[in-house]
Amino acid sequence: MDSELAAVADRAKCAPLDAGGGRAAAADPDETDADAKETVAELIEGDQHYPGLFSFYRDTETGDTALLLKPEQLNQEFIYFIHIANGVVDAGSFRGAYGPRFVFTIERRFDEVAIVRQNTAFYFDPENAISGAAEANIARAVLAVQPILAEDEETGELLIETDSLFLSESFSQLTPTPNPDADPKTQFTLGGLDKDKSQIVALRSYPQNTDIEVEYAFFNAAPLVSGSDAVTDSRHIAIRAMHSLIEMPKNDYQPRYADARLGSFNQQITDLTSTEVAPYRDVINRWHLVKKDPSAVLSEPVKPITYWIENTTPLAWRPMIRSAALEWNNAFEKAGFRNAVEVKIQPDDADWEAGDLRYNVLRWTSSPNPPFGGYGP
Repeated sequence: MDSELAAVADRAKCAPLDAGGGRAAAADPDETDADAKETVAELIEGDQHYPGLFSFYRDTETGDTALLLKPEQLNQEFIYFIHIANGVVDAGSFRGAYGPRFVFTIERRFDEVAIVRQNTAFYFDPENAISGAAEANIARAVLAVQPILAEDEETGELLIETDSLFLSESFSQLTPTPNPDADPKTQFTLGGLDKDKSQIVALRSYPQNTDIEVEYAFFNAAPLVSGSDAVTDSRHIAIRAMHSLIEMPKNDYQPRYADARLGSFNQQITDLTSTEVAPYRDVINRWHLVKKDPSAVLSEPVKPITYWIENTTPLAWRPMIRSAALEWNNAFEKAGFRNAVEVKIQPDDADWEAGDLRYNVLRWTSSPNPPFGGYGP
């Protein structure tokens, strides 16, 4: 780029003679200013700032959003998680329902940035020569590619537009996959995503995670099924989803391999360098509990598992719910932990919501048409 600018400068010095024998005037610098790319500072001037793990900006007039990426955030692993903040059971989406969670990276590609979902389903022994072909025939997923709006030459920070990223289904599919065996005359149909009517309704950024709440509008021009009374207009359905971008934890957590003889929620991992009939390295989804006294058979944890009963829970049910949750302490004592679980009530004037990653919440939600009595984990 420097050599190109130097060449332009040389051409300006050697401008051709005009008809009057003098040199033609070089281009007015003011005339080329309009073509110059705006800086990061100019693009975010006056925007509302949401600092945290990821730094978002929002235009206070148009509502347009942008993400300012730090150089150290490129090529680093982050965790993505989505859950439904509000929905309608007829459409298959209800408050608290969760979707995919996966590892993703942000990678620069010249004048663009790619959001890439990583494949974590396989393991390769680093001592095995086959590990040199660990990426063979295992496809990553490029979820989106965003153009770089501006780059800060001093800090290396990159500014990208994010409306098109979150007002689409780039991260996660919300439109139900049609069931070819279903009768369209009896099954409620959500319709297609209407990007023009969809909007980012809230941005919340914390040190360890950033949440983007989006209201997705769906449109079905001629629905055959009206749905329940919870559906205001079967042509127009709105679903609110919370996208959480999460920092990869940095601690001394030790994974525990799953055992088929025990019931647990697991992550399936296949060892592609193993010759065993069942080359599995599945790990259990479990808490990061650490004993205060590692030498004790029974010890309190350094940090207990804290659950909050959401303040929407009817007062009459709170004592029973708390008592039921604390029963888990009996099980944790078998694992060597005393008082591993504690349960608190969310204050009515709490300044945090159940979607905040820092809080584990037992939620009570109302529904005109509840799909079941409980949902987890």
